[in-house]
Amino acid sequence: MARGANPIETEEFRLALNVQTVWYLDQMIGTGLFGSNRAEAIRIALLDQIKMLVARETIGMAPQLPQSVPAIS
Repeated sequence: MARGANPIETEEFRLALNVQTVWYLDQMIGTGLFGSNRAEAIRIALLDQIKMLVARETIGMAPQLPQSVPAIS
């Protein structure tokens, strides 16, 4: 089943990395576990890190999005 559109607004930003960090990033992509390009690898690694920090209770959960009101039939 296809997922619906992401209700969370996205933001773009520019990231500058040194050559050693890019080398590690490319190694991560090579494993096949972090997507097929640098942008995907960074997104996946960042989300994995956030999940770990939330699980360890180092940071709190993000605020919940307001729920949409279901249509009355």
